[in-house]
Amino acid sequence: MPSPLQPSLRDEVSRLYYQTTAERGHTSSQEHYDHAAAGLLRRLRPWLPQNKDARCLDLACGCGEVVYLFEQQGFQNTVGVDLCEEELQAARPYIQGQLIQSDALFYLQKSASQTFDLITALNFLEHLSKDTLLAILAETARVLRPGGALIAMIPNAISPFGGLTRHWDITHEWAFTPNNLRQLAPLTGFHGDIDFRECGPVPYGLKSSIRYALWQIIRFGIASWFLIEVGDKKGGIYTMDMLVRMRTESIANKE
Repeated sequence: MPSPLQPSLRDEVSRLYYQTTAERGHTSSQEHYDHAAAGLLRRLRPWLPQNKDARCLDLACGCGEVVYLFEQQGFQNTVGVDLCEEELQAARPYIQGQLIQSDALFYLQKSASQTFDLITALNFLEHLSKDTLLAILAETARVLRPGGALIAMIPNAISPFGGLTRHWDITHEWAFTPNNLRQLAPLTGFHGDIDFRECGPVPYGLKSSIRYALWQIIRFGIASWFLIEVGDKKGGIYTMDMLVRMRTESIANKE
């Protein structure tokens, strides 16, 4: 165990994440942010709030691409939180909302209850120990308003290639199955009805449409494999990463 004077590997990589990791895929340009936002929108559009006054928080926001997407879609109340100041500095020329350097759990713990409508955590939860994950989810549910949602992108342990995303980053702790989230929901204040989506090709042009068609053939093979081996398709989410939406109980449902 690291001494108080010797930070852990995970803490060091996280603190210097731009230098160690993000810099290789980030460009400080309008083109980069517009391209990233377009790709994110294709995946997240169905789950974004209809009300543009919704307050949106992105945990481990990195260089701010998700916050940029929120603002491009007309959301004015945006916050991004990240431990790496260098990533936040890269984001600030392109972001109008708040960008806060903080540990995500500490930020949530000091936030008032029921203050956000949407919280995103893309490529973040897999970096946490299981106990910290439990705390993060519980605090996320607490600060979400009734009917609010957490959207996460996480490594998919069911994918035949899930080990790639699980081990791609040295600070990843684990990968998830849909059942993991269903186990965690009642422990953390989320509704048991959880939505899962694949992170596969989205058709929007010729090349992406071809990739989408080929992926349907591949996923049919994976589903067949599961049906043959265990007699169940295991939820039908087979991409290396998966998107998850967890929601808090609405006021109407509580009454």
